[in-house]
Amino acid sequence: MRIVLSFPRPDRPLPGSVRGFRAFRVGTHIAGFFLSPPGKRNLSPENSDPLSHWCQGLLSKFKVEVRVEGPPPGPGPFPIVANHISWMDILLIRQLIPGQFIAKEEIALWPVIGPGARRAGTLFISRNKLSSLRATFLQVCRCLERGQSVVLFPEGTTTTGEHLLPFRSGLFESARRTGVPILPLALRYESLTGPPNHATSYTGGESFGRSLWRTLGEARIMARLILRPPIFPEKKSRKVLAAEARHSILSTLSETTPPQ
Repeated sequence: MRIVLSFPRPDRPLPGSVRGFRAFRVGTHIAGFFLSPPGKRNLSPENSDPLSHWCQGLLSKFKVEVRVEGPPPGPGPFPIVANHISWMDILLIRQLIPGQFIAKEEIALWPVIGPGARRAGTLFISRNKLSSLRATFLQVCRCLERGQSVVLFPEGTTTTGEHLLPFRSGLFESARRTGVPILPLALRYESLTGPPNHATSYTGGESFGRSLWRTLGEARIMARLILRPPIFPEKKSRKVLAAEARHSILSTLSETTPPQ
């Protein structure tokens, strides 16, 4: 008798049984983060950044292949500005670069990601409150002055990754105030066959659970982080800095878009 094993095509979602097993592994990994005492997560002589190690482990549970391209950024610190596609963006950037995240206050309400971001030290901002923006701006300046990088998503929301929204320029003033160069970072999610992977995007009024379940159905995900040359703030307004950073990311995404 001949036995033929059948596997899902790479462009087809995985069955519910496989997703369920992955969800269990993801849940176990996340539980370890919340249950372990701070400062005792994956500590070893080879690992001086346990949170980065934890993010790498979680990405591996989602079968994410991470590719980093572009010139090494140097020691920093930097205000790192990136396009925003998914809740996974935070994991990707944090596993690469230690830094403080600035996120919209709605993220604090997301299941799993919200509590995890809060425990990791994310600063949440209400873009409709001038007092919140001012307080966040001062915190960003203090982080940069202490030598700590800060990650910003200046679009203010997520997209499918096919276009780039205008950048809000408010927090770019922190680069002018501290004299620290801005580091643009372009993010892309791709499928195994090349085209953009829309399963990872988290936009609109979609529930986090639905987005998570769809992401668990991807056989493999390729995530590309493309570092761009720093932008120096001398003699430039915050609006000019925002425009230059957006142009840098937009041109990079255009150049790296694979053929359909």
